[in-house]
Amino acid sequence: MFELAGSHRIVGGGMEKSAEEGRTMSMGIFSEKTFLVVGASVGIGAGIAQRLAAEGATVHAAARRVDAIEAYARDSEGRIVAHACDVSDPESVTRLFASIREGGVPLDALIGTAAVLWFAPFADQPEEEWVTMLETNLLGSIRVTQAALQDMLPRDSGHILHVTSTAAGLAIPHLAIYSTGKAGLSHFLTALRGEYGSTGVRFTEMHIGNVGGTEGGGAAVREFDPGLMASVEAISRWTGTPEMMRVEDVVEAVVYALSSSSRVRLDKIVLREKADIPT
Repeated sequence: MFELAGSHRIVGGGMEKSAEEGRTMSMGIFSEKTFLVVGASVGIGAGIAQRLAAEGATVHAAARRVDAIEAYARDSEGRIVAHACDVSDPESVTRLFASIREGGVPLDALIGTAAVLWFAPFADQPEEEWVTMLETNLLGSIRVTQAALQDMLPRDSGHILHVTSTAAGLAIPHLAIYSTGKAGLSHFLTALRGEYGSTGVRFTEMHIGNVGGTEGGGAAVREFDPGLMASVEAISRWTGTPEMMRVEDVVEAVVYALSSSSRVRLDKIVLREKADIPT
């Protein structure tokens, strides 16, 4: 299995900050905010959690691999709170939000990044794999969204942002179930904007393409499919080049979305690499 916990892994560890940045952390643009980042163990999710904390926010960071969160949370001056959560498990999501509510400080935003992915021809793909993808990528995202929305609507304030994939708008061969889940999440958020567009809660989907410096090129594939193996190997080679987007590019876009005026609806942000992947 290839797990995109927090979507992608940052090569070389977390986001470093200087001593001066640490001293001024409380003066950041999010110093009065409280956020929840789901899928925050590594990669984009971890990068988002660390950046928001560096900007002064209190960040609840959740993932199955809570030890990975605890490792980088040590440098956050207590601003990152680690939570163990498997979004495919309803009881785990219930425990996560109960723990956050016990703190007494409401969430200003939910940022969802958790996802799992396998490359495979659909006819040969084990049911366990595609059920896991749908449980995590679609149903898990729906679960955390409902829980957050139930807290935000009574306050008439909040922001729900899901970092998804350009696969939401594409039918990608060998990624049939992954694409289906991402498309479902996109339609789900569109429907919520229709239901709650008159409230103070905003819904943003961020479609991202291929991101360099991540695990994206190492997804699990079937050895018996030479064409598919060649495609994934091409992606793996390409993700190390300067032309690819980097994790920090996605993080910057998330910061922009969360800091935008409440007068603005940011329904969809699409981030694509400058050049097409060579074959």
